[in-house]
Amino acid sequence: MIRLFRKPPPQGFQRHSLGFLNIAQFLGVVNDNLFKLILVFMLIQAQGEKEANTILSLAGAVFVIPFLLFSSSAGVLADRYSKQRILRYIKAVEIVILVLALPAFAFKSGLAGYSLLFLLAALHAVFGPSKYGIIPELVSKESIPKANGLITSFTYLGIIIGTFFASFMTEITNYNFLLVVSFSLILAIMGFIASFGVRYTPPQGSKKRFNPYFIREIFKTLHSVRSERHLLLAVSGSAFFLFIGAFAQLNIIPFAMQSLGLSEVAGGYLFLSTAFGIALGSFLAGKSSRKGIELSLSCFAALFIALFLLSLALFSHSLFLTLLFLFLLGTCGGAFIVPLDSFVQVFSPDEKRGQVIAASNFLGFTGVLIASFAIYLFGEVLHLSSAGGFLLLGVITFFFALLLIFRLSDTLFHFLSRKLLIPRYFLEKPDLSLLATYPSAPLIACRLSSKETLLLIGAVPHLRLFFLKGKRRLFPWFENLFYSLHLISHDATLPRLIEAKKRAVKNDERICLVGEDLLSEVRQPTLLKTLFTLGAADVLQIDFAWDADKKQATLTFSKVAI
Repeated sequence: MIRLFRKPPPQGFQRHSLGFLNIAQFLGVVNDNLFKLILVFMLIQAQGEKEANTILSLAGAVFVIPFLLFSSSAGVLADRYSKQRILRYIKAVEIVILVLALPAFAFKSGLAGYSLLFLLAALHAVFGPSKYGIIPELVSKESIPKANGLITSFTYLGIIIGTFFASFMTEITNYNFLLVVSFSLILAIMGFIASFGVRYTPPQGSKKRFNPYFIREIFKTLHSVRSERHLLLAVSGSAFFLFIGAFAQLNIIPFAMQSLGLSEVAGGYLFLSTAFGIALGSFLAGKSSRKGIELSLSCFAALFIALFLLSLALFSHSLFLTLLFLFLLGTCGGAFIVPLDSFVQVFSPDEKRGQVIAASNFLGFTGVLIASFAIYLFGEVLHLSSAGGFLLLGVITFFFALLLIFRLSDTLFHFLSRKLLIPRYFLEKPDLSLLATYPSAPLIACRLSSKETLLLIGAVPHLRLFFLKGKRRLFPWFENLFYSLHLISHDATLPRLIEAKKRAVKNDERICLVGEDLLSEVRQPTLLKTLFTLGAADVLQIDFAWDADKKQATLTFSKVAI
């Protein structure tokens, strides 16, 4: 057996390692959703429809708790050992669990069913950091977004298949759950075979030990990446996506029964449109990100997710509109998650990538657990309809979308300027050679109109602008609302810029000071003090020239001797 696990796959198979990884994880996702839903159907049949919310909440909680308990250890495991070997052992244990599920379902034991669901979830909690962490080891950096799009697309295709099979096979077998579990066992064996097509990946050499105080380790990891540009926000966004997805999957069954008059099994079919939309959206997002990770897609997608959640609540009695909005919700969800997951994988430090992904999983499945409790809270405690639950979730998502827009303003404004403003004003491609020659030199501009500011953001990526004002504003929180735009008073200039400069050097950003009298004789000594404190021996000045007849703009940079 040991030789079997250590034997490398045939040479021809190694070229298709990503494909075999995708097959193995796809079949695992199918089994996750198939097993969870047939357990729910079995218990609803045994205990009655009135217990549906309680059963759904309990099943959701049992499934997610292992991800909270084992995510930190799974990240350490992924950084210490070969991720390929971890995959093989996990797929082998999955077979054992499903063999044990046969007698559990034969005797319709709820306790045994919940216990095996817990074990199955524990397996995939361990698998998560290795599944995503191995992608940068199998493909080139440029191919990571596309690979993520493929993996995410097939993940939700697996949700589609698993959800469909749970409802379809329950019906065609006349609620013979033993046959359905047997089918799930066959899928597990196929996933185990596919794991042998993934090529060997060496351990990353981490010496980090397992810590029983895993929550402290999770937050220590999250704290350590705060200084990485947008990394913590990407982790939080990925977690929020899992919260939305879990709530939608659980809420759709009572929604079908309350608003559309369907059975619980038919409610399982409804989520297929959402999962299919996520698969399509993930695939399209991966295709559109071939030139790089575009976080601005997540901002737009979040707004549309909020819109379609609100639409579900408002048109809850129309089956056609429900299917349409669920599909569009899923499509936007796929476009939302792929850039965020790709960003986490690419910009996480190599030596702790598995731990960062594990922390992301922990936050994500905390969101899934909250979604399970929310289903129970809304339905059993607050006595809200399932349509009301979608309405409330839409409002929460709208405010989260605003947060993304504010904190990803550098990438969002850069994207909008490149796509909309620069072509309209025929901005000539500026000469950026001085920026490359003086990578640490701050930029200064005496004045910039709103139009010129947006054009500058489009021409210079990762730019943070500081507009100097004479007096402190009445609402100081507004000065920090946007990541890339800051309004600061003169007395706060030096400490704020020192902090910004430290971040800029680490995150490949550039700072720009904007003020009407920056080069005047009155302010020059203060400016010199600020710039020398920043360690800048050179400063680059920004100038815009406009051709009124041609409506054409020219952006130039020039060195200012200090």
